[in-house]
Amino acid sequence: MDEIKEILELLNPWWKDNKISGELAKPYKRKAFSGVLKLLGYRQIVVLSGLRRVGKTTLLYQVIEHLLEKTDPRHILYFNFDKKVGELIEILDDYAELTNVDWRKENIFVFFDEIAKLDEWARKVKLVYDASPNIKFLVSSSSSIGLEEEAIKNLAGRYFLKNIRPLSFTEYLELRKKNRFLENPGLWEKEIKKEFERYLLRSFPEIVGWGDELLVKDYLRTMIIDKIVRSDLPEKFGNVSRDLLFSLLGIFYSEPGMYLDYDSISRKLRISKKTLVSHIFYLESSYLLKRIRNYRVGTLTSSKKLQRLYPNWWTLAYCYTDNYDKIMENVVASSLDAKYYWRKNGKELDFLGVEKKKTLPIEVKNKNELAKNDLRNMEYFLRKYKVDEGLVIYNGEEGEIKLEKSKRIRFIPLWKWLLG
Repeated sequence: MDEIKEILELLNPWWKDNKISGELAKPYKRKAFSGVLKLLGYRQIVVLSGLRRVGKTTLLYQVIEHLLEKTDPRHILYFNFDKKVGELIEILDDYAELTNVDWRKENIFVFFDEIAKLDEWARKVKLVYDASPNIKFLVSSSSSIGLEEEAIKNLAGRYFLKNIRPLSFTEYLELRKKNRFLENPGLWEKEIKKEFERYLLRSFPEIVGWGDELLVKDYLRTMIIDKIVRSDLPEKFGNVSRDLLFSLLGIFYSEPGMYLDYDSISRKLRISKKTLVSHIFYLESSYLLKRIRNYRVGTLTSSKKLQRLYPNWWTLAYCYTDNYDKIMENVVASSLDAKYYWRKNGKELDFLGVEKKKTLPIEVKNKNELAKNDLRNMEYFLRKYKVDEGLVIYNGEEGEIKLEKSKRIRFIPLWKWLLG
């Protein structure tokens, strides 16, 4: 038996057992699970993207478990390109030989994990997709470049993209079996705050129950950061300096939200601006960094100047800093999936939520009480741009103050804001 067939047999135990283990298809179903199930009835390819270790593979296994209830096990194929890179047709032909299923004619479900490791994956999937309407594809990847750019280029109109993120605070509490906290947050506020402190460092599914903080940080560094920098990015882009990538992470993760100054950083690291730009791009493509732009209110545009860089997900920043002011700001940037902030004439607001014609200015303060000076920029923004509402996320009690006419500023503690 050749290597591909051996791997197929190993990765698809349900062909023989008619079931999948609970270790693979874990019992807790995240919100994304129901969203993916709804897409099974459509012809389009389901594309899952997201950072390493967020649970994309688990989600695929859970969908397989769901399908096994009413589908012939031999009509479900799973292959992980992290294990072995093989050609699409070769994999499908070997699958047919093992199962006696004619993939060109029979209705089957095909799950391709870490698909972006296959060169020109979207073009190759498109050929099969167009020729075989009997196949439903579900694919995943931990690289936005190999995944999203290829999909946009080759699969227009043929796919649904779902970004899978680390656990929300609600999902974390559910996974910790603390559902009763969610039913009455007011009653359980003290306990929720304690869990919130744990959650900040444990927002990845596999480490929710871990106690030792040193082990948690070691996991974050070795299983996510090191894996991406030492393996994923060099495999994808080739001419990559691992040392430079680690240096950049040290800079940006030590100070989440720092302004991006290409000239200053390139001088400090003694590298060309071109090299710096490319390596920051690599880190963004692997979901390690996110860029936030200065929004020009009223023009519906953002400035290329004074861009800010954050860890894409704040939990990883704990490997480099314990500065809670910055971590707290990063929590909001990540959870909001923020794209903009505002800065003009020496005044600044941390984030802007921009949706169609509505703008929500947001400030983050690591304080229990707010002074009038803390609200000066927010009040200026509301009046200057005729915006009715602003939001301050902090450590104190929930409330609001009303300004003139219909304007108001709401206050909410971070833990409660995360619960939605």
